[in-house]
Amino acid sequence: MSSTYHDVDARRRYEQNLRKAQIEDLLGLIRGQNTSLVKFEEVAQRLKARQEVGRRLEQVPLDKIVGSVGRYHDFTRAFLPRPNVNQHRWARLDAALNGLESVPPVELYKIGDVYFVRDGNHRVSVAKANGLDSIEAYVT
Repeated sequence: MSSTYHDVDARRRYEQNLRKAQIEDLLGLIRGQNTSLVKFEEVAQRLKARQEVGRRLEQVPLDKIVGSVGRYHDFTRAFLPRPNVNQHRWARLDAALNGLESVPPVELYKIGDVYFVRDGNHRVSVAKANGLDSIEAYVT
């Protein structure tokens, strides 16, 4: 398929996911539920987590990624993009993924059985939007 097809499809997928995020946020407001990602800093502080030096490459189930380091307001808990997310960047990553281009691994912190995005929030969002079950990640 052509690059143009992937670009148009990526922009359409971004717009669909943006609408889903707006609905998720509206329902959360009505129900009194926070729909933002979990804040890594808050969890690490409460659990007195300490950073380990080791870093390994592995496949991580997307449903185990629950939060972010610093970007927790940019995506919903389902990693749907909110309006402040750069549409061009999101769509470019989506087109790359669907064009079978190489996308670098994300970087995650692991606390217990869950993960927090250090780098790669857009890649996680795009992977989820495309129905992937896991993502390649460097895990600390």
